[in-house]
Amino acid sequence: MYKVHGYLDKKMVINWQMPHLPRTGDTMRFEGERYGKVTEVVWCMDEESDEGQRVNIRIEAEAR
Repeated sequence: MYKVHGYLDKKMVINWQMPHLPRTGDTMRFEGERYGKVTEVVWCMDEESDEGQRVNIRIEAEAR
């Protein structure tokens, strides 16, 4: 399990535990018709968590 913080256009929209991670270039859907493209996955190697490895995901909004 991964402890994930996701930032869509620099605003935190994800603070979840996830069993799998999106990769750079993947498209994510939020709230029905809101989409974003993953631009960066950052492994937080300097943080310890009982909830699993910490990861930050940078997402940029996509027009559909």
